[in-house]
Amino acid sequence: MKKKTTNNAVETFNAEDFSSRKLLDLVDEDPTNGRYLLDRDALQAVVSELASRRHYLQELRDRGLLAPRPSA
Repeated sequence: MKKKTTNNAVETFNAEDFSSRKLLDLVDEDPTNGRYLLDRDALQAVVSELASRRHYLQELRDRGLLAPRPSA
């Protein structure tokens, strides 16, 4: 995902550049506290990255960001 900054530079969001803990923190950030709000593409990238790493799957399910695990 690319984001335009105030000085016309382009920042690219790459979920692979973050630790799993930081990615989960990004999902939990609250914009009312002045923290960064992820757009839809960035949120999908975060969820996909965490799922591919198989980290924090239950937390993502609890937040409704990942489908429930199928029953055996």
